[in-house]
Amino acid sequence: KSAAQRFVHTWERLGYLVKDAASRRYRLGPRVVELGYFFLRSDRLVSMAAPHLVALRDRCGLAVHMSVLADCDMVYLLRLPSRQMTLAEMLPGRRMPAWCNSAGRILLAQRDDAAVRQALLRAPPRAFTPRTVVEPEALMALIRQARDDGYALTEDQVLQNQVGAAVLLRDAQSLPLAAISVSAPRHDYPVDRLLRDIVPQLFRTAQAIQGT
Repeated sequence: KSAAQRFVHTWERLGYLVKDAASRRYRLGPRVVELGYFFLRSDRLVSMAAPHLVALRDRCGLAVHMSVLADCDMVYLLRLPSRQMTLAEMLPGRRMPAWCNSAGRILLAQRDDAAVRQALLRAPPRAFTPRTVVEPEALMALIRQARDDGYALTEDQVLQNQVGAAVLLRDAQSLPLAAISVSAPRHDYPVDRLLRDIVPQLFRTAQAIQGT
């Protein structure tokens, strides 16, 4: 207990925690944001990818993201919003279950079936919308399809009337680095248009980043 108190006191003095005088409870302080800033500013993948992702967002006018896998989840490193996005959808650092969106599925597809099954067991799927796929075998089939296709598509999985497409970024040894993805309103981009218009742009963007 005394060690925990010393840690908390130090983090408060450094500005990473703020103590509420009335409740005596702690919340994260503004300096936590600095940690994210320093990471994003110094990360080579982010600096390589950012100009290409901005160009993709400007071409298609849709929200563009870059994500990495973190155990059973995916974490957004970059999020370039469209005008329709909410605040929560704009902020980098958000963690989401990997199985429920296109970026997470293409990242999971780089693991073998046994590892994917274990991930689904450790974090059992739950529905975000009436159309969210939560049955493990159905999810396994979708992840295998993404592995075979080289891209992943989703429809109404986290938000109603939202579709997504994602492809993989690889390093010089063809090892997976991250996923880049686009999300769009379903009424503007039914899946056939997403596949026809957006997936080729994602592949071209990934090739441009990998060639940087």
